[in-house]
Amino acid sequence: MEIKNYLHKRRGKSTLLGICPMTEEIVKAAIAEAKDTSFTPMFIATPRQVDADRGYTGWSQEDLVEFIDEVSNQYRYEGDWILARDHGGPYQSFRDRGKDEVPTSRAMEYARELFYRDVRAGFDVIHVDATEDPGVDGRLSLSEIASRTAELILSIEDYIEKKNLQAVNYEVGTEEIVGGMTDSENFEKFVKLLGRKIGSDSPIDRILFVVGQVGTTMRIDMTNDFDRSKAKELVKITSSHDTFLKVHYTDWLGDSVLSDFPEIGIGAANVGPEFAASLLEGLVKVEREETRLLEENGSEEERSNFFETLKTVAVEKAPWKKFAPSDIEGQDLEDFAENNRENIAFCVGRYVLTDPEVKGARGKLYENVRKYSRNRDIEERLIEEVKDSIHRYVTAFNLDSGS
Repeated sequence: MEIKNYLHKRRGKSTLLGICPMTEEIVKAAIAEAKDTSFTPMFIATPRQVDADRGYTGWSQEDLVEFIDEVSNQYRYEGDWILARDHGGPYQSFRDRGKDEVPTSRAMEYARELFYRDVRAGFDVIHVDATEDPGVDGRLSLSEIASRTAELILSIEDYIEKKNLQAVNYEVGTEEIVGGMTDSENFEKFVKLLGRKIGSDSPIDRILFVVGQVGTTMRIDMTNDFDRSKAKELVKITSSHDTFLKVHYTDWLGDSVLSDFPEIGIGAANVGPEFAASLLEGLVKVEREETRLLEENGSEEERSNFFETLKTVAVEKAPWKKFAPSDIEGQDLEDFAENNRENIAFCVGRYVLTDPEVKGARGKLYENVRKYSRNRDIEERLIEEVKDSIHRYVTAFNLDSGS
């Protein structure tokens, strides 16, 4: 699939949907939706989710590709799908994130290792995000970010040529404040700097997306905002450089807001936490069924306590503080956690689904429902729950008209 041609052809008509492959159910739901509506799913994997050291999903790059192929065969889906790296770069993986003791040279090498494995596995789009550096007081200059981004892109190009691999497309920039690209002036300055540092050869033509900050963010209360006028400004800039605006953290925006994305000209938008929350909502429904079945059979003592376990482990181990209000700390932060355990579980519970305690409670939940109910196909019910959430975006982004 020639992605850039696809985007040009559908500019102003549809917006590509990026789906974080956080669980097997999400991947299956995406392929099932693609089978039903003929939309082209784009799976976007962060280093914390999918990497050689497996990330929190348990998948390496090769594992993920193999699983998507298996699911496509299972659902008899013969259409296209796109595989993209999300937020790859120095200080972006479990090996170096937030670790100021890791020198920049080592972090850049880690990034190269990640990207080289990505292209060997057949990734189509590589997001080079060189905005992080915990060893720097404050934020990196735009010039330094552009230099590191260009260095990594050119390294990937050299590796592809040396190994005779398939060419890839690129995504650059970040929605994070630390990247320093939140205003239109710096956004365009970065795009121009990067173009000069890469040069006029083919890699610059294969930059598909520039990530822009248009008001979207991640909050524990699962609310979100969107700045339409800012998005239009950034679309104008990206269009003038033959690239497309990419929006991150699109989760939980309303249908009327999402339906504006194609008209504005937004090339693609990433969604992940909302789909994971849909999965968790499905599990909570299963637990309600478990409660009813156990009460009917006088076996209340066998309860799995899945959601209570998830809430406890999420507060203890998931990175929820990153998404809490920035003006609270200390005891106030502890009070916030106590008062928002349910939201924390839905918002970031995905990070602890593979925790032994959570896995054990989930296994017990399945065991109980299957023991006392004829309706045993729990996985299909969860997939449908996520699929409904994905369909909301497919409809809003005008992808169900055949992409």
